[in-house]
Amino acid sequence: MGRHEAPDQTLSDRFLAVIRPREPKHKIDGSEYVEMMWRMVRALEARTIEDPELLTQAVALAQRLSEVANVAIAANAERFAIDARRGASMAECARILGISKQSASERRAAGNRIMEARIEAAGAVKFSEAKREREAIERAAEHAVVSLTDWRQRRSA
Repeated sequence: MGRHEAPDQTLSDRFLAVIRPREPKHKIDGSEYVEMMWRMVRALEARTIEDPELLTQAVALAQRLSEVANVAIAANAERFAIDARRGASMAECARILGISKQSASERRAAGNRIMEARIEAAGAVKFSEAKREREAIERAAEHAVVSLTDWRQRRSA
């Protein structure tokens, strides 16, 4: 068993051990946190208009954000199966998203695959998620540099 695995840990427990940031100095509730994220996305949008090299970063971030719902459905379904007080059921997740139970089931399977892959990639490396994220940012930046050579030359002329 790896560093993130204990016999009594669920997949979602092991996954949270990999992704959970350190304890913040100030507690911010979920709605305030989401408002901050919306402001940040708006700011990224404005920056991307001014600097098209950020297009690849925006797409990479959108791809990463697309994993959140699937992971949340899978983790909550797992927790609900253990104790209904620990998470929302898959049907409840489907209802809040306005999707069928079959679609939620497919998202749950995808979420489980995502969590397993990211736990596997983490291995025993501390801060592996931050490292993986930095690598994705670097790949997107390199692609932008190569793809926008003409724009960069016009801009500097």
